[in-house]
Amino acid sequence: MRATPFAIGAIKIFMLRLGKNARRAGVVVAIVIGAITVALLAVTAALPLVVPGAELRRIAVHALAGSTGQKVVILGEPALRLFPSPRVVLGKVSFPLPSGQSLDAENVVTRLDIWHLLAGRVEVDDVIVEHPTLVLTGDGLTPALAVAPIFAAAQWPELRIVDGTIAWRSEGGLTRELVSGLTANLDRVVDGRGISLGAAFDWRDERVTVNLVLDDAAGFLGGTSSPARVVLAATGAEARFQGRAALGTAPVLTGTLSAEADALRDLLDWAGIEPPTRGGLGPFALSAHLALEDGGLSLTDASLDLDGNRGDGAFLLKLVQRRPVLQGTFAADKITLTPYGGIHLTTDDGRNWDRRPIDLSPLEGFDLDLRLSAARVVADETTLNTVAASAVLTGGRLVMVLGEATGWGGLLRASLSLAPGAPDPALPYGRATGAEVRLEAEATDVDLGRTLEDIAGMRRIEGTGTLQVEVSGAGGNVVEIARTLTGNASISAGNGYLAGLDVAQVLQRIERRPLSATSDARGGRTAFTDLSGRIAITDGVGTVEEMQLQGKQVRLGMEGSISIAERSLDLAGHASLVLPSSKGATGGVDLPFSVRGPWETPMVMADPLSLIERSGAALPLLEAVKGRAGTAAAEPAMEGAPGRKAAPPTPPAN
Repeated sequence: MRATPFAIGAIKIFMLRLGKNARRAGVVVAIVIGAITVALLAVTAALPLVVPGAELRRIAVHALAGSTGQKVVILGEPALRLFPSPRVVLGKVSFPLPSGQSLDAENVVTRLDIWHLLAGRVEVDDVIVEHPTLVLTGDGLTPALAVAPIFAAAQWPELRIVDGTIAWRSEGGLTRELVSGLTANLDRVVDGRGISLGAAFDWRDERVTVNLVLDDAAGFLGGTSSPARVVLAATGAEARFQGRAALGTAPVLTGTLSAEADALRDLLDWAGIEPPTRGGLGPFALSAHLALEDGGLSLTDASLDLDGNRGDGAFLLKLVQRRPVLQGTFAADKITLTPYGGIHLTTDDGRNWDRRPIDLSPLEGFDLDLRLSAARVVADETTLNTVAASAVLTGGRLVMVLGEATGWGGLLRASLSLAPGAPDPALPYGRATGAEVRLEAEATDVDLGRTLEDIAGMRRIEGTGTLQVEVSGAGGNVVEIARTLTGNASISAGNGYLAGLDVAQVLQRIERRPLSATSDARGGRTAFTDLSGRIAITDGVGTVEEMQLQGKQVRLGMEGSISIAERSLDLAGHASLVLPSSKGATGGVDLPFSVRGPWETPMVMADPLSLIERSGAALPLLEAVKGRAGTAAAEPAMEGAPGRKAAPPTPPAN
């Protein structure tokens, strides 16, 4: 559609008139701005004539004292600056503090409110403290600052801090920087009744930010509950609180708390806290209802997520005679312990006990009472179901109880007690070293092969049975504890196998060729219908009081000693073939043997003297030797002869 000449003309006339009006409006605005600028310049130029310098200094110092809540000593020479905005520069300032502490600032600027100046009044808009340094002394790190006036007074100007530093000075004069690069803004909100504090600083080479909002600062100080919001953030971690807070004579805090961290281990390392485990402690998240009242801090309706382990619980932290006490319960569907590693009792190759010192001093700083329940607990290839456990720490003594759990196909119960060892006069304050350990455990109707492999790293017995252990010991490391172990252990099993030795095959081979069994008899397995054993442990040496194995083909009995400290065996046994036609009676071959060497690879050897006696070809040679030197001379001449023989196993009653 084409525009008519009339329409085009109308548009031109309208644009012409609009252009003239726009130019007139621009001129008017420019005149107004110029007038205001001239007025401002006139006021600022006349300010030194209207308000004496001493009065400006008094107003600036008064505003500074009110904003900081501290007494002020002007060390520099105050000066009035008019451009780019009116302000009073006080120069270097000191804030006298008690207890040997100090607070100084390289420069303080009080900026004047230009609109009040236009009205003929002098008021301070805000106070800027540049490069302040707070030096703390003594054992505590609590600054002797008057905080209450800052919170309570609504009429004081807003406060700005630029590039502040907090340091600590020892009695010897050594100064250590704690916080640097501190920047903070303290603003009045909610019609001056509340405050908003935003701060950022460097601590341990990380940037930390804090934001605090109180809707009623005076009420908060007086003990009246006030809406409060806090956000604390560092690299990879953040915590938030929203609720109500009151200070008064006793702090009160109620609201919701949430926190997240990319890696809890990194956060603990940064905070200077020793992580309790060598592994794990990765992604972390917490949400809970927080309540601080009557001297106790509680977290209820808590939801915790750590390394993918999710659960719910409740916790209470309180001080009892100035000692922290943590109580709580925690429940989860599944807990995976694999990331945290196991208890390292041996060296990396698994052949020797660990000799690293045991330090339980971290347990002496607090008390603990926790209850845990989980539908499933997974550690490497081990899975426990319906777990109910507890941990109680009192006066440095930790007792961990596995009330009940199902695992390895059976029922488990256990109790482990750890306590600091005897005080060492050579250490500061006579600090205790090492640990006192007591273990009571029972595994009923479990798969013995899986159980022994997961617990002790060996698979010598296969079958279903029951294990019972009750031992105690003390020492500075695992080796010393192993040397002092005292207690007892027992095992009973049925319908299983003894791995590493086929006794029936060896006996049958000896029956055919006696001298063929003089070599190492390791290999294969021995089936049994009943196995029972009982060991008494004294000073790290276990004495086999009973060890009987009954099978359809063999009967075996053993005695001797087990060195727990040296991880070695010195056992003598007696094996017999069972004649199927005699209802369990023995016959044919009775063979003494020995089991000696390290736990991992013991040597099983048949008694060579018995083998020679069974050999028709070697018997005349043995009789000749006995005739010349006697039996006493013949036995030591046999290579590998054991030092003693076990009595033949007692046949079962018919």
